[in-house]
Amino acid sequence: MRKLVWSGVMVCGLLAGCASRQDTGAAPAEPPPAEASAEVTAPAPEDTQATEVPPAEEGEAKAAVQPLVVTPNPEPKDPINVRSATVDGGILTLAVMHGGGCAEHTYSLAWDGNLQQGADGTPVANLVLVHDGNNDRCKALLRASPRFDVSSVSQRFGAQFGKTTGTVNLVVSDQAPVRYDF
Repeated sequence: MRKLVWSGVMVCGLLAGCASRQDTGAAPAEPPPAEASAEVTAPAPEDTQATEVPPAEEGEAKAAVQPLVVTPNPEPKDPINVRSATVDGGILTLAVMHGGGCAEHTYSLAWDGNLQQGADGTPVANLVLVHDGNNDRCKALLRASPRFDVSSVSQRFGAQFGKTTGTVNLVVSDQAPVRYDF
């Protein structure tokens, strides 16, 4: 019996210690809120507890817009879950979620520079989100909203089809295509 109590105390202490590491738990894509806020604890799929860093709320500063990297063979790096994708103007915003909490995480968006013909005739750009967790082995559940300039896709469209306006479906991971009108 004593062993079970000791284990429970240790687990609670470890969870509390990890939850108090707010200064390194958030990914750089989302700056911390101006006022201190409590973190929300949400159950993980394995019936364990994970610390969840809430996404940026309305009124908070947005993440800096990063360029789209054109490379011959884009490859993903560390696991990441893309929950949604939206395009506004030439900016693609991704809502992502991944484990971590003890190291800085970085995101980049890569593309091979090719537009394929979609099933409905609309050109498709297959994009790869590259997540670098810097060997972070912590178990907190982090959310971020990295933003990327995808205007190079419209430039490629113009070069390939000779038009300055059009539509391209952007595909990131296993997400449904996102319509990019320009």
